[in-house]
Amino acid sequence: MAFTIVTQGTFTQGATPVGQKIPLPSGADYFVATNLTQLGAANNNVVIKGEWYGGGLTARNDGIRWRKITTTGTVQMDKFSNGTASGGFTYFNKFPEPEAPVVGTAITAANPAVVTMANTYSDGDVVQLYNTTGMLQIAGMAFTISGVSGAGFTLTGLDASGFAAPATAVTARRIGRLAPVEPRFQYVTKITQAAQATQATVTLSEISNYVVGQKIEFQIPGSFGMVQLNNFNQPQSKPVIITSIVSDYSFTINVDVSGFTPFAFPASTASPTAALFATIAPAGQSTQVNPITGVQTGYNFQYPPFHSGDFIPYMYLAAGDSSPAGGANSVIAWQAYKMETGTINSPVPS
Repeated sequence: MAFTIVTQGTFTQGATPVGQKIPLPSGADYFVATNLTQLGAANNNVVIKGEWYGGGLTARNDGIRWRKITTTGTVQMDKFSNGTASGGFTYFNKFPEPEAPVVGTAITAANPAVVTMANTYSDGDVVQLYNTTGMLQIAGMAFTISGVSGAGFTLTGLDASGFAAPATAVTARRIGRLAPVEPRFQYVTKITQAAQATQATVTLSEISNYVVGQKIEFQIPGSFGMVQLNNFNQPQSKPVIITSIVSDYSFTINVDVSGFTPFAFPASTASPTAALFATIAPAGQSTQVNPITGVQTGYNFQYPPFHSGDFIPYMYLAAGDSSPAGGANSVIAWQAYKMETGTINSPVPS
């Protein structure tokens, strides 16, 4: 059977590499990713090529990897699963279901919080945490994780330094990275009252899927404080608008919160009697028109509320030097193939 390329492309990692999701409208039977940056580089222990085979031949988060094992270019071929903290390819042909629970032993009361847990997760995965003994105020929240090793991971979007105590137990389930509709509601973990109060910074537990100009609506229980933000987006008040992107997890808003009640998580002992959680949801986008030039700005036409968040099927490539999506600043070329079916007719002699 022959293979035909059905789609291909490239992407470039930033200074902090992240997993990549490649939509495959026609599906795929074979997928290959090549790290163009590392092909000619004199680096050791980096993946230069990864391959995935369909039909159940490649396990989830795995695949064949071609890896440099010396700076002189010696290459070894093995599986991504041979690497303790490296992820491979994961093919999704339906909306992903939550995976089996994994039990951990601790979450640090630090900024950012770190989870101790034997796992096979990858940077950029989204996990839902529960049974967080000692930190019950975050039980049920979803987090985008980073700094993954076989022994734990970091909750980059959670500053737990103000919590009374660390967690002594935790259970996690990996869930889908995106909801069927974007942008979706997300959990709020921090709202600053910094000196520049007119640009308060909001931090989320997951990588933010919002953009500059996005209108948002807050739902903050009284147990968190700063309930004054709940009064916005009403006819008598101005909307809350995202004014700048600070990081993958945080952004600034056009609200002076200096006179508001401070935002803080309730104590673990308040759960489950205290209302949880603080969240945001989309409320449209804001535009501005220059009356002189007639140019309209502030609206991102690729992110209108609401657009599809999942295109099924798709391929997810884990990030890192030992993974198919590559490390920092890597340029990755990829191709998706379909197997040709049917009978191949031989030419008729003339």
